[in-house]
Amino acid sequence: MTEIDNEPAQSFSIKIKSLDSILSGLETDWPQSHSHLQRWRQTLTNLNELRSSFSLPVTCIGPVKSGKSTLINTLAGADLLPTGAGITTSFPTTVNAGKSFSAYIQLQPETIINEMFNQAVNLIFSDELDKPQLSLFNLADRSQIDGLLNNYQHHGKLTRHGIFNESYRLLRNLVNGAEKVADHYHNQQIDFTINNPDDQRYRLFIRDETLSPYLLGISIKAPLKLLPPYLALRDLPGLDTPNPSHQSIIVQQLSESPALIYVISSRIGLRQADYQLLEHLRELGLEERLLFVINLDLDEHQDKNELESMVKRCSDELNELGFSQPLYAFSALALFWSRPEIFAKLNPTSQQRFTRWQEEGEKLAVSTQGEKDFLARLFDLGNNQATSTLLQHSEKRVQQIVDSTQRLVQNQLARLSGEDDALNLDLNQHHANRHKVDAVLKETKRIINGICSDIEKNSYAKTRNWINNKETDSLSNYLSRIIESYQPPLELLPEKSRNPLTPVRIIDNHFQLTIPPQLRERVVVETLSFMRCLHAEINEQLLNGCAPLFILCENFTGKKSVDQEDLALPIKIGGEIPEFTLSSEAEERFAFVDKIQALALLLSKKIIRFRRRRPLGEEYGQQLKKATLKELPRWLTNYREQLKYAYLRHHIEECRELVSTFFIDLLTSTEMTLEHSEQLTGDNRLTTAKKIEALKKVELQLEEL
Repeated sequence: MTEIDNEPAQSFSIKIKSLDSILSGLETDWPQSHSHLQRWRQTLTNLNELRSSFSLPVTCIGPVKSGKSTLINTLAGADLLPTGAGITTSFPTTVNAGKSFSAYIQLQPETIINEMFNQAVNLIFSDELDKPQLSLFNLADRSQIDGLLNNYQHHGKLTRHGIFNESYRLLRNLVNGAEKVADHYHNQQIDFTINNPDDQRYRLFIRDETLSPYLLGISIKAPLKLLPPYLALRDLPGLDTPNPSHQSIIVQQLSESPALIYVISSRIGLRQADYQLLEHLRELGLEERLLFVINLDLDEHQDKNELESMVKRCSDELNELGFSQPLYAFSALALFWSRPEIFAKLNPTSQQRFTRWQEEGEKLAVSTQGEKDFLARLFDLGNNQATSTLLQHSEKRVQQIVDSTQRLVQNQLARLSGEDDALNLDLNQHHANRHKVDAVLKETKRIINGICSDIEKNSYAKTRNWINNKETDSLSNYLSRIIESYQPPLELLPEKSRNPLTPVRIIDNHFQLTIPPQLRERVVVETLSFMRCLHAEINEQLLNGCAPLFILCENFTGKKSVDQEDLALPIKIGGEIPEFTLSSEAEERFAFVDKIQALALLLSKKIIRFRRRRPLGEEYGQQLKKATLKELPRWLTNYREQLKYAYLRHHIEECRELVSTFFIDLLTSTEMTLEHSEQLTGDNRLTTAKKIEALKKVELQLEEL
């Protein structure tokens, strides 16, 4: 970050400190105004924290081994994420700007870990278990499963189908990593901070594959050497990861990012996996957010012509796929190693590689030009509309407080400088004015409550209609079609099996691995789309409903006309009305999908008694679909109630509080001038002169702000 980049933030911080100092002094001189001044000081604190912590998440995506982590390390200017052969990111990681390094690590709750452990154990070893539930952190249980895993691998029971293979790999990682994290769970320390990047614990959690199932996520703060202000970086598991548990997390975090950096390795170019992933991103409506980066491997290409040929080939293929965004080609590794402090820490072999690239100047020149263009694009992104809105809001909100404080000071000066008859106001008139203020405040609250109640009823009705809609493109029909399209994998059923439950288990697991992820993804996409539309309607209703209040309050405080463009924050800027968020646990939002597993087990116990192998597979698949479709309306009703009471009610209450506070602030200065009039006649000339002198100094300070 350059000195110029820091200047607005430093100027704002200085302004905040100066204004806070003024308000603190007024609190001492005017104890009767303490509550109002303290609330304004708290607003300043909140704005300052918002400015310092605000960031736009830029997410790096692409197939496994495309160089996403290397690019993030390069932009951060430090070796923060694992890279290299055999090492991939297997959990969500966020890198934010900070003055010094810190890593906030979150582990999965112990209940989730044991649930994952028992599901995998029961899938593979149900016949060998002597009790239905095991504990991963019980040494005897863990040793039993370790022995079964060793015997399982020795006899070559791994299959090509993936469901047993993935469970075996998950179990092996859980068992091997248990001892390394046992102390954290024993001490109930599942979220903690590490402040040294060389700390062995950080290296262990970031690189050890056996610990990946235990990690919920890692949030890193570090000085980002090459990024503009307000940008943060995210690294997700590869979009083509075979682990289905990552899918809902990846979809949600992609939807929250204003820009997606799609990384392509120059060693391979566009693969079949890229075609599938890009089409998937287009279906999710994320096409416009993509920035394409070709991560050049300078050792892989003989000369400049070969590099440029690879870049042109990728560009042509992307154009054929319908993606016309700019393409940035450079070596993230060369950019990373070009920093003197990084080069000094390289081993001799790596230093020789970089020296050779410098000697082969043409290839490095191609990379250097690409990185300049890419970094320039990131700086443009760092100054986008969202950042501008935040800066404008904070500046205008501070100016509101300055203006309100100036009105208070001016009223005090007028009070202190008036004639004797002005210092002995008619108390009856004073009480009448106070009653007017109280009446306006009471009416304001009544109108706001009415507006929010109407909004709440309308929002509940729209949510109910959306869930109950039976049209072709409705959520209910989408989910029904996903369930109805399910075909049981009869070709996977063994010809012979000593265990009659084997076909049912195979279909159970196949159903769980295919249908729930599709249901989750469709519910996420449809809900986000519905919430965006509903938020816009609520915003418009709130603005239209509050228009009479602006006229009432502005006229009462002395302004005769109000232009729509001059309306104060936060009402006129849509971004200030709190946004809906779906950032809570996915298990809480989509609990109805998880009930499918219990339903499958129940059906399997009923059907196994009177069906044979092939007919059993067909019958069980049909029964499973019928039961799931039968349960779907009830699940959707539960989800509708979750949306209403977990999101809408809380959201509308936030709107009510925000608007109420705004209008109360607007009337505060008038109310406060009336609170002091009873004390005017008791002030002597000397005290009045000192107060006037002090207030004039404050007035000058406010004018300078």
